[in-house]
Amino acid sequence: MRKLFRNGDRYLVSYRAHPKTEKWGICCTMFSRIRNLATNRTLTLFLQYNIYASAAAVVDMVLLYSLTEFLHIWYFSSAALATTCGMVVNYSMNKYLNFKNPSTHIAPQFGVFLFVAGIGWLLNQGILFFLVEWGKLWYMHAKLIAVCIVVFWSFSGHKHLTFSLFQ
Repeated sequence: MRKLFRNGDRYLVSYRAHPKTEKWGICCTMFSRIRNLATNRTLTLFLQYNIYASAAAVVDMVLLYSLTEFLHIWYFSSAALATTCGMVVNYSMNKYLNFKNPSTHIAPQFGVFLFVAGIGWLLNQGILFFLVEWGKLWYMHAKLIAVCIVVFWSFSGHKHLTFSLFQ
């Protein structure tokens, strides 16, 4: 038996067992809620964004550690270069794999991406500097915390600006 119920501005479908076989009703309701959650487009995009952002973060962190530890570059300068390389990886993966954006206006779209990512970069650098200089955290731990905070800004900015302005 199918039942529609309103959740905010959208209707969700709940599948329930026939009253004679009500023992399956709770299980079917649970699976329908999981299915509704899995079909939520924004949640799916956010999870995929985090996968691709994680790949970019690995590039970022490896470069940061390598430049700082092996080439003896100041952590703040290393972080700037490493974050820039991570942004390029993030843009490429999200444009083609996550948002599947067909726009051929690469230069203006990348400009908007750089604007959104630049704000994220400033937030990242500010949090990193604050946590290392005043919080006395190791720069790698501080970087991890900064990335976990900035990911929410980055996803929102890219979803609503970068990949929606250029369709």
